[in-house]
Amino acid sequence: MTASADGRVVLRIPQAAVTMTEGTIVEWLAGDGERVAAGQVIYRLETEKVEIDVESPASGVLRVRGKAGETYPVGEEVGAIEPG
Repeated sequence: MTASADGRVVLRIPQAAVTMTEGTIVEWLAGDGERVAAGQVIYRLETEKVEIDVESPASGVLRVRGKAGETYPVGEEVGAIEPG
């Protein structure tokens, strides 16, 4: 979890396995601008071996940047949780 100076928590593609280099966002389970709770599943990520549910690391307002169906490298910013 990375918090910016303005209190936003940046969402990045997690490294779900040692050899994982990229992941595909299958679908967002919460929409842009929606209030989410810490621990709530917010998107589904597909790797070459498994599909995982990714939880929000904080409570706040979800800002979606990554698109469903797109593949991103591990560590790429795909959204943020804003305070509020």
